[in-house]
Amino acid sequence: MSEDTSDTDTATVIRILVPVDGSPEASAALPYAAALATPGTEIVLLTVVPSATDADAARAGLETAAQRLRVAGQTVRTEVATGNPARRIVEIAAELRAEMIVMASHGRGAIGRLIYGSVADRVGRESPVPVMVVRTKQLAPGPVGITRLVVPLDGSSRAESALPVATTISQRLGTPISLVRVVDPADAMPPAVGVDEAIPFEIYDEAEKELEQEARRYLEMMAQKLREQGLPMTTSVLVGSPASSIEEATHFGDVLVLSSHERTGVMRWLLGSLAEKLAREDESPVILVPASTPDHPKD
Repeated sequence: MSEDTSDTDTATVIRILVPVDGSPEASAALPYAAALATPGTEIVLLTVVPSATDADAARAGLETAAQRLRVAGQTVRTEVATGNPARRIVEIAAELRAEMIVMASHGRGAIGRLIYGSVADRVGRESPVPVMVVRTKQLAPGPVGITRLVVPLDGSSRAESALPVATTISQRLGTPISLVRVVDPADAMPPAVGVDEAIPFEIYDEAEKELEQEARRYLEMMAQKLREQGLPMTTSVLVGSPASSIEEATHFGDVLVLSSHERTGVMRWLLGSLAEKLAREDESPVILVPASTPDHPKD
């Protein structure tokens, strides 16, 4: 890595690590890193190159990006590393004790290597700290605002492990939190006896009402705990398939905060495919929080 440009002790500084590769796509993560930064936060720009011969060019590009952030009042340092991009990003995040990694979903560096996409996927799976994945297609140039933190819950303690991250961001930025639970009545229906047998509407409707009532009770219980901390809170029960329902309920200015899957074990719908699908497809940035608690459904 390059020399540290800050004399502040690593353990006492809030650090946001932003991997960039010199491409406009990768730079889309910078406005969100700036939006998350509060006084005392240090933004660390990192470029990972194949060999030391590429370091000088990478360092010059980093300084250009860093200077733009410094002009806006941010505290910034730069790092250049060599090796496998995903592995080095995860290692450096641990070395710096970064609070979060903020990176674009896709980007292509000046040296022609595809830096993101699969790299972002791997970082999201292996990072010991939360990873914000920013989709580049929906982001217009200039500063961004984070107006709401949307936390999908499924009743499990593993899903709830995203709440402390959302709480910390809300306390620092004053951003309201919206707790969301998706119910799909089809999941509660017994298998049909015959191939062409339809489930009566009354049974389906009753199952939907019961699921919604249970979901509202659960969300209100979770919301009350956060309101006691003085956090602005709303709750919302959505009906339908999880991914499409959440995508339709989010809008520009929202940031999704949800637990990602663990490295081992069988995941529930929220923690595996849904987290990855939203990180790939939802227009809102997604913060993937490493899940470290066992799954104990509360429904």
